[in-house]
Amino acid sequence: MSIRKLAARVFRRCFPRREHPLLDAAEDRLPRDASFENAYQRSLAEEFPDGAEPFVAQRYREGMRWRSVVARFARGRVLDVGGGNGAIELAFAASERFTPFSVEYLWNSAAARVHQYAVTPFRRSLADAATLPFHDRSFDVVLFLETLEHVRNPREVGAEIARVLRDDGIVLITTPPRWRYALKPDPHFGIRGLVLLPPALQRSVAARRGYDGPEHFVDRIYSSVKQIERCFPDCEVVEVLSRSRAPQAWFWDAIVLRRRKR
Repeated sequence: MSIRKLAARVFRRCFPRREHPLLDAAEDRLPRDASFENAYQRSLAEEFPDGAEPFVAQRYREGMRWRSVVARFARGRVLDVGGGNGAIELAFAASERFTPFSVEYLWNSAAARVHQYAVTPFRRSLADAATLPFHDRSFDVVLFLETLEHVRNPREVGAEIARVLRDDGIVLITTPPRWRYALKPDPHFGIRGLVLLPPALQRSVAARRGYDGPEHFVDRIYSSVKQIERCFPDCEVVEVLSRSRAPQAWFWDAIVLRRRKR
């Protein structure tokens, strides 16, 4: 056994992952979930005749999980920044507690199609996340899922997100924690040890391995919750959701921030 594998095994023995009462709660299915998920799977079947990747196929279920998490903190208008194929906002649309909107830089036909199949409004704006086309205090919730690490100007984007949040509104963030990948391949390119390098050098190494397209851009893998919090002015961390037994400041699954009252 290699030293690397031995170290990883010792770490996992000392810090076994645990179930989280919110992240691993029983599935909370609503009356419209069945038809909406069917609409999503129908759209995937058209887009991927040979079958979608598991991560994509389970995207609606992931939206249901985040819907249950958010419901503990807030209700109302939800903005999904980086809405992708529309699965997350579709899951929120199944609940009467939420009215979902989304922002993407480019048009996504799959997202429009799945909302058409589900017969539910598709409220998407095409815009840069650093210049959101909404009034101040427009939303109760902002979803920022697996997106923060890809933006080139995180503090500008964070300031825009804070601007459109109402007082006491929340931001739900997921982004890979750097130290979780210290002993294994990085989460985007599968290059072992990559996250231990400075961000610019990470990008250089990835580009030399062929990951040099705009869709491969990763600004940085964040090291701590505090580092992420600093990207969102006037917001403070109210809960770190983590299955790890290691310190939550460095190992998280999701982070919830709340907008301070102005």
